[in-house]
Amino acid sequence: MTSSYIIDWIPGQGEDFYTILINTDRIVKVEVERESKSVVQVDDPITLIEYKKGLSKINQIKLAVAIDLAQKAK
Repeated sequence: MTSSYIIDWIPGQGEDFYTILINTDRIVKVEVERESKSVVQVDDPITLIEYKKGLSKINQIKLAVAIDLAQKAK
């Protein structure tokens, strides 16, 4: 892994849900328990094509910015 960017964050009652771009080609969703700050669950990585299906315009823009930053970090 050369870079990672948080592209979405959803606060829950006792946990936070993060969507993270890994390098420039994978998305992973992570659940972090807020109190202990420990990772509770990590979903299997998915491709950008899978992630983009049904994505809103604002989230498409967030993803595009994250991909641009990741490409510049290489």
